[in-house]
Amino acid sequence: MHPKPQPEPRPRRSGVLLLAALLVVAALLWTGRAELPAQLARWTGAATRPTATLDYARLSPSLDAAALGRQLGGLSLPCQPQAEGSVCEAALAEANGVAAALLRARWHQGTLQSVDLLLPWWEHHRAVGMLTERLGAPGGNEVVTADGQRLAALRWSLPEGTVQMARAPGWNPLHWATVRWDAAPPR
Repeated sequence: MHPKPQPEPRPRRSGVLLLAALLVVAALLWTGRAELPAQLARWTGAATRPTATLDYARLSPSLDAAALGRQLGGLSLPCQPQAEGSVCEAALAEANGVAAALLRARWHQGTLQSVDLLLPWWEHHRAVGMLTERLGAPGGNEVVTADGQRLAALRWSLPEGTVQMARAPGWNPLHWATVRWDAAPPR
């Protein structure tokens, strides 16, 4: 009995087809990136989240959670007590016309210390444009420590504090872009 000849293996096309499908999806997302935040909001339920207008020039260390909420158009800021202060957070859909995820405010011994606005990674450049439009050109680049890293940041000085944001969004789309207001040190 003669052994049966083995058929020649077929080239695998499933990997090529999968790669082609991923490229098509990526191209569709890229061309529709302006609508992507609204689509994500509909998919994740963020369409029910509030929008806020944050006027950085009106932030002050003397604000309490209720006053900050009123300044943000009646936004509810639930607070969690901490060792010597509290942290208040509110989920957002949009802040100052830019897609946003979260607003976080920190108080230390009753004094507002910082307000962070977390934005999707892809909104970084729109946020820089919004800040430049509202606050003018940044006063310079400053290196700040964030998560143990030193980053070049854009910085705007205000009477009651400073606003800063990383100069570049970085390469990881899973990281949040953060606009941070820090209270000026007491005089």
